[in-house]
Amino acid sequence: MPKVLSKSQINGYEENGFVTPVPILDKEEVQTYRNHLENTEATMDKFFRGIGQTKFYLRFPWAYRMATHPRLLDAVEDLIGPNIMLYHNTAWIKEPQDPAYVSWHQDNTYFGHKPCNVLTAWIALSSASEKSGCMHFIPGSHKNGLRDLENPDIGRGNMLSSGQNVDVSNDIAKPVPANLEVGQASIHHAFLVHGSSPNKGKERRMGVTFIYHPPELGQIGKKRTSALIVRGVDQFHNFDHESAPVPDNDKGNAIRHEKAVEAYRAKVRELGNITVDRFD
Repeated sequence: MPKVLSKSQINGYEENGFVTPVPILDKEEVQTYRNHLENTEATMDKFFRGIGQTKFYLRFPWAYRMATHPRLLDAVEDLIGPNIMLYHNTAWIKEPQDPAYVSWHQDNTYFGHKPCNVLTAWIALSSASEKSGCMHFIPGSHKNGLRDLENPDIGRGNMLSSGQNVDVSNDIAKPVPANLEVGQASIHHAFLVHGSSPNKGKERRMGVTFIYHPPELGQIGKKRTSALIVRGVDQFHNFDHESAPVPDNDKGNAIRHEKAVEAYRAKVRELGNITVDRFD
């Protein structure tokens, strides 16, 4: 029996490549995590705009708690099974009236997992509407694997550090907006084509993503990366094991975080991301 999602939602994920909305956080939890995120921005701006945008669940205990929220992991388990590894995360913040956008892309271009039983959970810490630049999904686009990349879209407004850009002109399905209220999440397959427009609203649009997969997956290429087992067991050891951040040990957390990010970036480069230097 599913723990959180209905059979209809699970079938919808398999058919369309996404499920939305999924209630995860209550209002008090949303405010707590939003405060943590904005305090991190304010006190560690340079770090957070650079290396801190990658795998920061390894640096900050609050982010780890968010990533391992029981209701979130229950929803993930309903889709990929009881053994769950956390591979990556980042924050997606669009300021009001900011031209920032996200070009059409597929998440597994960066990850290289095979087979691609990987999903992304996008949790709203503010409302995400079409006006504020919510994500749009192309239903069913996850079924045909990884698409060829077009010329990189490395315009200053593109929030994708690599400028990934895929052609959607031949897609029959029309993009579907993922409108979310605070505390809700959308969950999408890592092959699903998605993107978002600028925030034309008056408030910040704030979201945090977490990427999960079962431990039996492999990766394209020779370089190893790391992941954190957050539920169940890992009997395959295809990924180096990460450790959860330790409260009041920021120095140790920082060392482990930097090591994991270095391995992640090396994998992205190995996968042929020619514009990965924009990470730096």
